[in-house]
Amino acid sequence: MLKNRSGSGRNPEIVEQERRRSEKNDGWLERAFKDLGQPDLKKTTLLVLAGGKDQLATRVRIAQSALRNDRLPSYWSDCFLLKIRDDGLEGAKVFHVPLIQPARPFATERNGVVEEDLAFLSDRDEWPNLALLAFPVDQRDVVSKLKRFMIDRNSLDALEHILKWLAYAWGVSRTPNPVHEDMGFPSACMLEVAFSAAQLDLTPGLASKVSCPEAI
Repeated sequence: MLKNRSGSGRNPEIVEQERRRSEKNDGWLERAFKDLGQPDLKKTTLLVLAGGKDQLATRVRIAQSALRNDRLPSYWSDCFLLKIRDDGLEGAKVFHVPLIQPARPFATERNGVVEEDLAFLSDRDEWPNLALLAFPVDQRDVVSKLKRFMIDRNSLDALEHILKWLAYAWGVSRTPNPVHEDMGFPSACMLEVAFSAAQLDLTPGLASKVSCPEAI
């Protein structure tokens, strides 16, 4: 369970915070958030990296092993924009582009972006790995850019990325690893586009369309 205060890549301020006995993930996130010292949302945007352990998540983590020097599976199978209010995590929302899309509204209407309550991440058995990351950019600016991403598939068609990753995860007709095809994970690409439009590069030197949770 990791948290950090700012920046990207290898950061000395990234620290491990142990989970308390029987503590759910939302409880851990609340503690990690408080340890950040009530960040100013005009200067800070929060992300959550999460690692699942079901078969689909495992395939996603294995795919990202190509980005690691040790070639071990990544800890992360999804990443989320965490939208909060000034008073903390109560009522917080997370945004991502899940590979398994809900039936409504139709995915093409929102470029695959789904909004969930923070409770979506609360199950410690479903999501055993968590990281809370803080980046120095106005949350309102990033959220506004995300809303634009949802209606503008010309900037990046997240649905194309969903199909490529699902085909690989399901082993369809020998579909190659999307990482080797420069096809980024859809949630990570969503974040890259929104942050880049807000004038912050999450992964310097890496194109938005090839980003993955492991790269962040």
